[in-house]
Amino acid sequence: MTSMRLRAEVVLVALLVACGHPGAPAPGGPSPTPAPTPTPLPLHVTSSGANGQYTTLSEMKHQRTIYIVRADSFTADTTAGHTATGSGSFDRPHITFIDRSGSRTVADAPKAVLTSADKSVLMTGGVRARSQDGNVLSCDRLRYDGNSERIHGDGHVVMTTPTGLTLVGDEIDGDARLADVRVYRR
Repeated sequence: MTSMRLRAEVVLVALLVACGHPGAPAPGGPSPTPAPTPTPLPLHVTSSGANGQYTTLSEMKHQRTIYIVRADSFTADTTAGHTATGSGSFDRPHITFIDRSGSRTVADAPKAVLTSADKSVLMTGGVRARSQDGNVLSCDRLRYDGNSERIHGDGHVVMTTPTGLTLVGDEIDGDARLADVRVYRR
């Protein structure tokens, strides 16, 4: 965990440097000229776990964690400016989604892309998710919308409840807890 914290600090310092800070005029010199507006610099960040460890990232909304990503590695591209924006790609992500009540759903897939602007997650390559209530979902792709905290999945959707009910369709929409879902065919 220490190496991940160190990497996060390095990324933060890089973001601050990329934003730039105007210099102060020399004392007794000519009248100051306005400092140029710093140009945001794009950053490319990579991280991979070493010695059996993972790279980890969490996303917050209103001082509450909405998901935690653990992955073998990630690559992120950001633009620093007044607000940092960007996206990151994760290999073999293991994502824990946490709803407002604290309920957790864990999803695994070969790939995922996170977008910082809307806190969304797109998992691809075959997704398998399991809620703490025992609901199990499999689908080709799963998108988590960080604004609404809801999921949308498509492609070979199969949802099974702990009571044995199985829903099969082309798409699924529902809450991150997998308790209030709608499975349908196109």
